[in-house]
Parts: sequence; structure tokens; C-alpha cells
Amino acid sequence: MGSTFFCPYCCSTQEKYEYQEDGRRKFRCASCGTPAESSGLKEESTFDRAKVLCIDDDRLLLGLVKDAIETHGFEALTATDGPSGLALAKAQRPDIILVDVMMPKMSGFEVCQHLRADPKLKGIPIIIITAMADPDLKTKGLEAGANLAIPKPFNPTQIILLIKKALELKAKGPPR
Repeated sequence: MGSTFFCPYCCSTQEKYEYQEDGRRKFRCASCGTPAESSGLKEESTFDRAKVLCIDDDRLLLGLVKDAIETHGFEALTATDGPSGLALAKAQRPDIILVDVMMPKMSGFEVCQHLRADPKLKGIPIIIITAMADPDLKTKGLEAGANLAIPKPFNPTQIILLIKKALELKAKGPPR
């Protein structure tokens, strides 16, 4: 069995398709046929079974995000409020955290602040998701400690691409 790759054009994960052209070995996405050289086809090994914690009080959305996360090969962890999300983060040490802004008990901004204050959790990338129509959402999220923000409603493909981008940046480490 060969290596598994992620194609950002069709948002699929599959075996790479090898073919010959002009006597040279080349690779394409097996799903959409995009040449690997132009698609940014990424080897999946950096993302294999990454733990993604999603904290949201909307159980329907939580289920949809969980399904999308698991479909793309990640391990999904879920919590329905800030305090249980923080407890799960401490117990499981996820690779990335998605958090809704408007939740009972503790807002997503507060969750971000708690995560950034914990030495063991402060390096985990955080993506805030919200239905708020506030144009300053991204600024507020960054001030609270989030790395990225995405408004609701969103396409599951968008959230998967953001997760992969955040994990890729985390793997590269801080800028030198």
C-alpha cells in the first residue's frame, strides 16, 4: 500500500495515482486528476489521526463537524460547553481545538484565554467558530488567543481545510 495524500482542490484523501509522461514518473490526485505539482498535494503523514477537539453547545452542528473530522481521518473529541471542553483538553491534549464563541457557562473567548494561560495547552492552535455578525470577531478572537476564525454557516470542506492548514503551520513551528 502506498502513501496517502490530501488534495486541496477536491478535498479528498486517497492513494496517489502514478503515471508516465514523457518518460518521467508523475503523480495525480486519484479523485480529481489534478497534477500533484500544481495542486499542492500533501503527504498525509503529518495529519494522521490528529486529535481535533470541537467545543460547541449546538449538538447538531457538533455532530456534523464530528462526522466531517472523522471522514478525513482525524480523531474527533467533542464537548458541549467551555468547562467540559477545557477538562477534555487537559485530559486528551488535542492537536487542534475548534470552539464556538456563544455558549452558556463560558464563552469561546474565555475558553481561548484559559487555554493560553495553561503552559501545557498554550501551544495548541485554536479556531473560533461563530454565528455572530460582528465585523470585529476576528480581532476579538485573536486578542483572546485564537489563531483563526470562521463564521457560521460554513461548509465542512472549509473547516477541514482550516484544520489542515493550522496543523501544517503547527508542524513547521514558530517563525525564526
